[in-house]
Amino acid sequence: MQPSVTEPMPEKPAPESLGAAFAARVAHRDDPRPPAPLSQTREAVAGRIDRWLLAQHRLRDSRTRHALTQMLLLLLAQPEATTAALQTAAGLGPRSGARSTLRLETLGLTAWTNRARRRYHRLTRGGEDVLLLVVLGVGGAG
Repeated sequence: MQPSVTEPMPEKPAPESLGAAFAARVAHRDDPRPPAPLSQTREAVAGRIDRWLLAQHRLRDSRTRHALTQMLLLLLAQPEATTAALQTAAGLGPRSGARSTLRLETLGLTAWTNRARRRYHRLTRGGEDVLLLVVLGVGGAG
């Protein structure tokens, strides 16, 4: 089959553009590839929060970090939660749950208000800012 007269012949790239394209490829061949995006699954985010609590706040007890991480995950998912809801999320009883919520407050991550005989906890503005960096894994925060 012969090409028709109306179909244009494919143009060959000019030597300058071919050379420029090759030079650009060679110049960037050793550049590192961009890192893969961090997983946003609950388990991956929990792991980043756990590592951050260990590194930034020196919480060495893994059970405490796990409880605080579970409480923070609940507060990431909803704007506020009762003390009982945080205790349930962390799998703690009333006494240890109250200690853990106090620990979050001491770290400056949460604040609470009383409404209708219930204590509601929420992330502080600073807590939201730092946890956003941890969750996204920005700047070595996670």
